[in-house]
Amino acid sequence: MKPTAPDGTSPLDRAKDSATIPGLWVALGLPGPAPRPGAGVSSPFREDKKSSFSISRDGRLFHDFATGDAGGVVAFVTRAKQCDYSTAAKWLIEHARTAPAHRPQVLATKAPKAKTLRVPNLTKPDVSELAQLAAVRRWPLFAGCQIAAQGGLLWTCDMIDDGTARRAWAITDSARRSVQVRRLDGQPWAWNKAKAWTLGGSLAGWPIGAADIGDKPTVFLTEGTPDFLAAITLAWMEDRANSTAVVCLPGATQTIHSDALPNFAGKHVRICEQSDTAGEKAGRNWAAQLIEAGATVDGFTMPAGFKDLADVLAATGDDLAPLINLFEEMEEAPCP
Repeated sequence: MKPTAPDGTSPLDRAKDSATIPGLWVALGLPGPAPRPGAGVSSPFREDKKSSFSISRDGRLFHDFATGDAGGVVAFVTRAKQCDYSTAAKWLIEHARTAPAHRPQVLATKAPKAKTLRVPNLTKPDVSELAQLAAVRRWPLFAGCQIAAQGGLLWTCDMIDDGTARRAWAITDSARRSVQVRRLDGQPWAWNKAKAWTLGGSLAGWPIGAADIGDKPTVFLTEGTPDFLAAITLAWMEDRANSTAVVCLPGATQTIHSDALPNFAGKHVRICEQSDTAGEKAGRNWAAQLIEAGATVDGFTMPAGFKDLADVLAATGDDLAPLINLFEEMEEAPCP
């Protein structure tokens, strides 16, 4: 059992609370002066001529906008010392014992006004719309879509697309902090030539579904809304829908928003990113954030020949025998 203080905090919790990235920057001897929170600087971990590296206003999170790399103070130490999470955590605890806490000054500059998210008129999809969505994706059933609709995660709406009303399906959760819509007929939007449309004002990095994890012990984190619905379907096929929450990030470049991270504390999160370079990088970054937030994290390897869960579900035969087991060994101790 890890030692805790009378208030229940562990040495690592207290070390993370006392540390900031500007302070660690100095302690680790990284090049250049310690950056100010909220300001963009050159990355200390690679050649960076565009000052793509940013530190949050509270000084506790970093984000490299060029590579997508992101995390908190422990992740920052792992990058700086080129070590694993456990070694970085031990170093941070020892550093906290010998160094005074560095509290960054909150910038007095006025934050830009956030754009208001205008949620369209959302309606519950009827059976014909659920069937159309599944048919466009070539899925053998729409059970997962139905479960998502019943849980308030899948909706339908009308969207104006270059002057034409289009019927769409929308993914959001009870927080209404992010909404992504796709045309029900599967075609790209005329206005942006893309299939996915994340509505303006959506909170970047909000994992849709995070607000509704509740007391479910396991969480499946996917990349993209089709994989989100496919994962819910596969969970139902494996009789795990009642014990597993499924959440998704719209794309691989997103970093999990700090407001959402407490929802994952104490959960067993399995990450299923898409099988490409961007997806693999995203999976590593999300894992670092979730571990620091107090989640147990492992990953799922996509079967050879498949890019994502939506494709796996499309290849499932009429006998509905799952091609994969998303929850294989999920109760066992995960890999760090």
